[in-house]
Amino acid sequence: MKDGKILIVEDEKVTLKLITQVLQKYGFNIITAMDESSTIEMLNKEVIKGIILDLNLPDTNGLDLLQIIRNHHYHKEVPIIILTSNDDKIDEVVALEMGADDYITKPFYHRELVARLKACIRRAKPTINKKENLVQVDNLEIDLDTRQVKIEKEIIPLTFKEFEVLAFLSMNPGKVFSRDQLLTTIWGDQYITETRTIDIHISSLRSKLGKRNNDKQYIETVRGVGYRFRN
Repeated sequence: MKDGKILIVEDEKVTLKLITQVLQKYGFNIITAMDESSTIEMLNKEVIKGIILDLNLPDTNGLDLLQIIRNHHYHKEVPIIILTSNDDKIDEVVALEMGADDYITKPFYHRELVARLKACIRRAKPTINKKENLVQVDNLEIDLDTRQVKIEKEIIPLTFKEFEVLAFLSMNPGKVFSRDQLLTTIWGDQYITETRTIDIHISSLRSKLGKRNNDKQYIETVRGVGYRFRN
């Protein structure tokens, strides 16, 4: 099962190790994350064919993260199984309404998890790698395949990291990201401790993109928190 990885999002180390061992036993290629920022980093750099998601995470509500995944450019249709100790039926219904493909409560039967995961992947197979390659807002076009950005059909030259920042924010419209989250996600192993780096890139992007039809910026500052892309 090497044509994509299973992302396990779980903050309890013992549980994370157990799920990893169970799925590896059945041939799945596993990657892991323990919070929102590391999950987003995995979404941006890995080919993922299924996600096991806990609801109780240290830095976010799992339902909020579910929504981020469902809005993610490359993984909006990836199968997602909620695996949680929360057995509240209302939360289960809400999770399914928000786009979860299945909901399993802990403690779980190992073979049942594997069977449900395989079933979700089977159902999603025709569209698992399908993606739209263009983000369009007012006169702005962002082609995520060719890495071209246009305003009124005119190509706007961006640096590599400027494009990465713009593409990431535009793939998560309305979601506010702190400077640290942007640095971790986009710079990754090259993480720069000076958060001013983000401010410089945002300022440059604003200068190059200009304002929208409603005379507002494409990238908004949320005072005291960070930045977001408004669609």
